Parts: sequence; structure tokens; C-alpha cells
Amino acid sequence: MADITTPNPASSVFPAKLIYQPVAGFVEQIAAKSAAPGGGSAAALAGAIGSGLLTMVINFTVDKKDYAAVAPHLSQLKQVTEEARAALVKLVDEDTDAFNRFRVANKLPERDDPERAVKAAELAAAAMGTLQVPRRTMQTCLRALECALDIARTGNVNTVSDAATGAELLSAGLEGAAANVLINLPGIPETERPALLAEVAVARGRSRGIVSDVRHAVAEKLGG
Repeated sequence: MADITTPNPASSVFPAKLIYQPVAGFVEQIAAKSAAPGGGSAAALAGAIGSGLLTMVINFTVDKKDYAAVAPHLSQLKQVTEEARAALVKLVDEDTDAFNRFRVANKLPERDDPERAVKAAELAAAAMGTLQVPRRTMQTCLRALECALDIARTGNVNTVSDAATGAELLSAGLEGAAANVLINLPGIPETERPALLAEVAVARGRSRGIVSDVRHAVAEKLGG
């Protein structure tokens, strides 16, 4: 058993995993004057909650006899929303870990050529991480969001507001992750930027279209 009375030097630098902290504690860390956790982790959490809400709607639908006809399709969608939720939960910490790696790399010594080479290599790898993690958050949010319209249309009418909230949170997570991809673009080779810019534009366009459709579907059910 580990000696829990002995302080862990690493834990004094970086706090314990964010995802295991109380909600209030996480929000406090977000608000603190510290660069991490920041928008990337918040975007992943928004997406995780959004995915969870879509799963909840399915859970309140598939065992109802009035929804027997849509149950098989919704059960398939649940596999997608659950995989997305699990991935996004991990990305909450991975985003902050990626930023912390970049911060550490930035402080590496550069007293001679070998040290400068090591620092340059680590900075390049860390910069790629700060871009790839939010990129995965963006794409994972989109995969779950692709399920939202069917869930809002065919899910239990008593949970349509939950489907709406899930879609909005997934859209918010995607937009936040996309912004984090864009802000980290200068850290990667210029030749790789156009493809990523196009990827972000496609994801945003698809997300905004889905959310618009979900809003219409929800308005029809709620009458407003």
C-alpha cells in the first residue's frame, strides 16, 4: 500500500485527475487564474454530458411499448452515444495533460546544441498534442451529435427537452474544441494547416445544421 502521508511532488505541480473531482471543484479550477484546465477540458466535459443526456433519452424510450418500433434503431444509436461519452470523459484530462506537457517542454533547458535539439523535438511533439486532443474532442462530439436528430424525433416525448439539451451541449463542446484546434495551428507545420482548417469548417457546418434541425424537431414537440 502506498504511503499516503508522503506528499507526491508531481501532484503538487499538476492536480489529480479532473474527472474525479467534485463538480464544484472542477468549476473552481476552470475559474482559477491558470491556463489549465481551460476551454479544451470544458469542451470535452460539455460533450460528455451531452452524450450522456442522449443516452438517457434512449434509456427512457426503448423499454416502452409505445416506442417498440423505434427501439432497435435507438439501441444502435446508444452504442454511438456511449462510446462518445466514454471517450469524451477521458479527453477532459487528456486536454489538460497535453497543455501541461507543452508547458513543461517550454521550460526545458537549452544551454547547448544537444539540449536545444531535445527541447525543439519535445516542443514539436507537445504542440501536436495540444492540437490533436481537441481535434478528437471535436470529431467525437460530432459523432454523438449525428444521433441527436433521430433521438429528438423518435425518443420518449417526456424527455425531448433532455435531447435538446444534449444536442446543444454537444454543439458547444464541438465549437469549443474547434476553437482550440484553431488557436494551436501555429504550432504545427504550415503545410498541415489547410487540411485542418477544412476539417474544422466541415465539422462546424455539420454541427450547426444538425442543431438547427434538432431545434425545429423539439419546437414541434413542445409547441414553441
